[in-house]
Amino acid sequence: MKVRQLKVAAQLRRLISDILARQLADPRVNGLITITHVEVTPDFREARVGLSILGQKGSVETVLAGIRSATRHIQSEVGKGLAMRTIPRLAFELDETLKKEAEILRQIDSLSHARKP
Repeated sequence: MKVRQLKVAAQLRRLISDILARQLADPRVNGLITITHVEVTPDFREARVGLSILGQKGSVETVLAGIRSATRHIQSEVGKGLAMRTIPRLAFELDETLKKEAEILRQIDSLSHARKP
């Protein structure tokens, strides 16, 4: 990615995480939601946002559906905070890497406790 793409991605990440934490009133959106990555296309028309969802009430798909249904609201709020002529269209996708890392660390921890006399 070019420098401008990286700057826009970082700003999008900050804005979206603030919106998810403070401005969504949808009861489906709960738990610890972390933005793992933001990838902006070279023409700045689209941005893919990777989300990790932990500790939610209900299923991950329900939380993701709540976020996707609020995409237009998130998009408009991002437009207010992003100083660009065109605002990238947001696409949210589930990223399972943090959950897998936590599971691997838990397994390593349990193995290390099992080996101690």
